[in-house]
Amino acid sequence: MPTSVRAARVVAFTVAVLAVAVSVLAGQLDGPRTAGAVLGANLLNLVIGCLAFRFASGRGGVRVACIVLAALQILFALGAMARTAGGGLLALAADIALIVLMTQSSAKAWFQRDR
Repeated sequence: MPTSVRAARVVAFTVAVLAVAVSVLAGQLDGPRTAGAVLGANLLNLVIGCLAFRFASGRGGVRVACIVLAALQILFALGAMARTAGGGLLALAADIALIVLMTQSSAKAWFQRDR
């Protein structure tokens, strides 16, 4: 597995775990409604975290799905930052990193390799 794919996998896992951890913390501090809002705002990052399990044996569809979901999450993060709801900056940075890593030629070659 190329370095760019490994790095994207680490970023995806980290953001998914942080989303769950922040949601639990928000639930403890402010109640279940806030926890649900935080988890819902990062739902696509959780899906990307699940897709990261398929990076080792995945096909091109996994890569494309990751890129599309990261682009959608960027739009959601920009919307959260516009509403000053907070929490959008980390998701924004992580999803930009995911797109950059997954669009590199080594990542493309990995997902299009012969099996």
